[in-house]
Amino acid sequence: MTDPTRRYGRAFDRERATERLVALVRSASENPPGNEKACAEIAAAYCEDLGLETSLHEIEAGRPSVVARWRNGQGPTLTYCSHIDVVPAGDPSLWADDPYSGHVADGRVFGRGSSDAKGPCAAALEAVAILKEIGSDFNGTLELALVADEESGGFKGAAPLVESGVLQPSVAIVGEPTSLRVVRAQRGIAWLKISTHGLAGHGSAPERGVSAVRHMADLVLKLEETLPDIDHPLLGRPTLNVGTIHGGEKLNIIPASCVIEVDRRIVPGETEASMLGSIEAAIELTRGRFHDLDARIEVVSMGMPFEVDEKSEVVQVAAESVSEQTGREPEIVGFRGASDARFMADAGAPVIVWGPGDIQVAHTARESIDLEEFHLGVLCYAAAFERLLGAS
Repeated sequence: MTDPTRRYGRAFDRERATERLVALVRSASENPPGNEKACAEIAAAYCEDLGLETSLHEIEAGRPSVVARWRNGQGPTLTYCSHIDVVPAGDPSLWADDPYSGHVADGRVFGRGSSDAKGPCAAALEAVAILKEIGSDFNGTLELALVADEESGGFKGAAPLVESGVLQPSVAIVGEPTSLRVVRAQRGIAWLKISTHGLAGHGSAPERGVSAVRHMADLVLKLEETLPDIDHPLLGRPTLNVGTIHGGEKLNIIPASCVIEVDRRIVPGETEASMLGSIEAAIELTRGRFHDLDARIEVVSMGMPFEVDEKSEVVQVAAESVSEQTGREPEIVGFRGASDARFMADAGAPVIVWGPGDIQVAHTARESIDLEEFHLGVLCYAAAFERLLGAS
């Protein structure tokens, strides 16, 4: 294959790519509450302009995801999945400009979603435009899934598209702001509610009741003690964060119930059963002190970790593309957060997380994307799409 910079150069319209990115940023697709419709319609129009088979899929009314396909032979399906929803912009006074202005200054596009993940979405759209214009001869199906609801877990976006068979990836790339580092492993996530139950009574006589808050206070400390002794080379150790706690009715009433919400991050080597076993172990340790402990676990949501071999084709192709376009040694890393990649892994596809943009500015009032990196991302994606689908 000829040098991709020369091969794609005549078809690469940097101004067009930037304009698409700005238009996507200007559509305030905040989640919550879930205002993805207008942004999905913009993305779908771009896909239709590219001649892709385009459809909208609503898991919840008014919150569509875009699925667009280019079929070119009987080969495998490469699914590129990224998200069009964004976290709320928050207090506008914290921003230097309107968070949805999409203004361009100093070689950057600014605004909520510019990095996470409308930059990767726009880069993929321009990569497809390039391949269309040069008449790419790949063999298979190139599929774009620009989905809703990633910022709230993906359960009204990527997850049902995979579960229903709308998406059936042979191999997948999930577009997130990784600064073009190739992510081949991702931690899993479990959101749990743990409750303790006691006996209410008058606050002046605590010995006549059973304090659910007292029991929970001990249990929270034990949860850290029972984390498994695993240290993954890319993802580190399992972690646990107690994000909320609610208990009691009034300060002079012995609290009969207490509930915590727990964010538990899972690493390869753990299973759902072993993760829940570590929670049960903490409960048993607490029961050693409080024999009347009544504690219960509710799994709110669960996504398991994944890792792809460093020598797998998808990792190697992405790494080679980065090396060619940037002239530097590619970084192959792990991702401590969660993304829609877990659903692609659940479908049995080798998957990486990869894209332009800086995760450090995502979800902040400084969110922006460097245009040079964005344009490099376009070329990286174009090269990877072709190679993964066997273009000659």
